[in-house]
Amino acid sequence: MRVERDAFELSELAERWRISGADIRYLVAKNQMRLSVRVVAQPALLSDEEWTAEGEPFWLPTEEKVFSGLGDLGLRDAFRLVRDGEGIVTQLFLPEARMVTLKGDNGISVSHVDLLVRRERAEALEREVIKSPGEPEEVFDFRLFVFDGQEFAFTLPQARALEFMVEKTRAGAPDQHYTDILNAVGSASQRLSSLFSRKPYWSRLLRKTEGRRGWYHLDPDFVIWLLTSR
Repeated sequence: MRVERDAFELSELAERWRISGADIRYLVAKNQMRLSVRVVAQPALLSDEEWTAEGEPFWLPTEEKVFSGLGDLGLRDAFRLVRDGEGIVTQLFLPEARMVTLKGDNGISVSHVDLLVRRERAEALEREVIKSPGEPEEVFDFRLFVFDGQEFAFTLPQARALEFMVEKTRAGAPDQHYTDILNAVGSASQRLSSLFSRKPYWSRLLRKTEGRRGWYHLDPDFVIWLLTSR
């Protein structure tokens, strides 16, 4: 039996769409991916959105109840959860311009596994941002490949750094600061050379940007090869 759900788990969508944690953080930060969580039997204060005579919005408390249902995360909470993996949430928002303030124990603890995307939003993302699953793009394995007659072998974090740079290049931002590269792959290293330790040939692919200290870009020949060889 197929269950028609009102929302999908973020983890299953990431697997289905083949998008990385860096992609998710980017989409959430740009407010293109709205996240939700499901609450079950939590004491809450519900408020309706009202407007002042000057056109300023404010929340007017209307009722206290035990709330169960799907609530949307605010942008700040959503990004904190995809960045840190867990956190405390005290406020959720409903589609009909209502806010739910969770009262029990100053909110609820939410982790990455609790994150959901409403069905209609997931379908819109799939149409407008994510490539259709019906036309999957071949996934390039940055862990092992041969370029310009040389074999390159990288660990998974190193491969994700290269993948991040390719994504940024395709998005029109080929130059990235080394701290953003390290953060994108969740590395605790202080330098790119530490991330790529024991892989001296990494600098053949990641070039220092002239005149911008700490900035890097992919070797143009490597980018052309990536885009034309598949």
